Amino acid sequence: MRSYHIEPAKTTDQAVQLPVWTITKRSLANTSELRSSKIDSSPKRGRYESLKMDSLPADVSRPSASNSGANLVESTRSFHCALRPIIILAQCFAVFPVSGVRSPDATHLKFTWRSFKILYCCLSTLGSIVLMFFSVYRLATTTISSNKTIGKLAGNLVFSLTAGITTLLFLKLARQWPSFAVSWENMERELATRHNPRRSSGINLATKFKILSVVVMVFALVEHTLSILSGYVSAVECASLRGDKDIMATYFALQFPQMFTDSNYTLWKGLIVQFVNFLSTFSWNFMDLFLILVSVALTDQFRQLNQRLYSIRGKHCFNVKAMPEWWWAEARIDFNRLATMTRRVDSQISDIVLLSFSTNLYFICIQLLNSFKPMPNAIQTVYFCFSFGFLLSRTSAVSLYAATVHDESLLPAPILYSVCSASYSTEVRRFLTQVTTDNISLTGMKFFSITRSLILTVSTFVAGTIVTYELVLVQFNAVQAEHQQSESNITKVCETLEITDVKIEDF
Repeated sequence: MRSYHIEPAKTTDQAVQLPVWTITKRSLANTSELRSSKIDSSPKRGRYESLKMDSLPADVSRPSASNSGANLVESTRSFHCALRPIIILAQCFAVFPVSGVRSPDATHLKFTWRSFKILYCCLSTLGSIVLMFFSVYRLATTTISSNKTIGKLAGNLVFSLTAGITTLLFLKLARQWPSFAVSWENMERELATRHNPRRSSGINLATKFKILSVVVMVFALVEHTLSILSGYVSAVECASLRGDKDIMATYFALQFPQMFTDSNYTLWKGLIVQFVNFLSTFSWNFMDLFLILVSVALTDQFRQLNQRLYSIRGKHCFNVKAMPEWWWAEARIDFNRLATMTRRVDSQISDIVLLSFSTNLYFICIQLLNSFKPMPNAIQTVYFCFSFGFLLSRTSAVSLYAATVHDESLLPAPILYSVCSASYSTEVRRFLTQVTTDNISLTGMKFFSITRSLILTVSTFVAGTIVTYELVLVQFNAVQAEHQQSESNITKVCETLEITDVKIEDF
């Protein structure tokens, strides 16, 4: 890894003794010499006397050997160490099969096809694909006119397809993760030489990751438990009305009609399908959690740079001594490093972003459609409200955390606008141009950039479209309700079992 070093060079023109700043390349080991190099303080320099190291404001951080890389020693602020327990948890559910995660740094990470993690990941993907094909076959062969049954099959199809694609996308990311993690760690090491850890306040990165992961995963577990409980209650009611004593068979026929409508139920089949569904549920929630954590890590790096900039706000104008040009060049290079890393992160996860937003939007529309239908029991009502609220909260969290990256990248602009003439230089102008013109944000495969304005625009558009759609459905359902007055309780409860070997009409 190479870094840029700013050194003063004398001009050959003796009439005008002004320093000309040149950029030379030095190794990373010499980075700490950046601001400790000797600067000629001859009286002939006039106002450039302030360029000496000793002329910096007292509370502006100075690099030292003890501070270089200090943040990386603290595992609570290292991206690799903070993300390590979350990746280990994901691998328990067949997601993100990268090896060497338990190592203290990213240089030990590797990807290999000869691993149990790869086999586990492939089996999980195969299970999702099988469920998806059964859903496609069921939709292609069914002639049921019930909106609820068709919606159930379509939801299972989209859910299985999403789970399979998610696992494959994280498998692709795992192949590129070792080199990416090393690049991130090198960036952290370079920025740590200029970041003053005493300025850091609040919760560290590792604690943030743990809090967010616990919140998301606990809510996901509660939602999945309520889903199973709701399905079991419906199966008990349906089996009671049909006079069937096998409640488990009824449960799996209701929850997974694509698998057990045309094939005989056995316990081992049911357990496998339920386990695959559990893995799919985790991968769907982990996709959003991963996007949140990466956004938090990027935001944290931009925030450290902004803290350094805001620490000198006003000091470079109201103090007698102005900030030297090399200080602004150093800050601009750090900002450019973060911009480059953001673009690399986007190239790695933009497909995951697109999948997350599209599937979340689809399920939000489905849940809104289901909200107009009466709930058969209290358990299903609780499950629906909790599931819908969790889906909205998770989607909002992904959008807002990802948009914060763009927000933090714009914060240096007010500082640069307020630079007085004594400190204004070519480096400040270049820095300001990059901040105001470079669009630094996460995207969905370049189709859209995640910013707060996008969130507001999409929310307004989606809300208007959904309201229009729902009004049409209300009118359509009112017409259909006149022809469904004689529908029996058994048809309402056991709607997905209408075309089993034992017909509803037989009762």
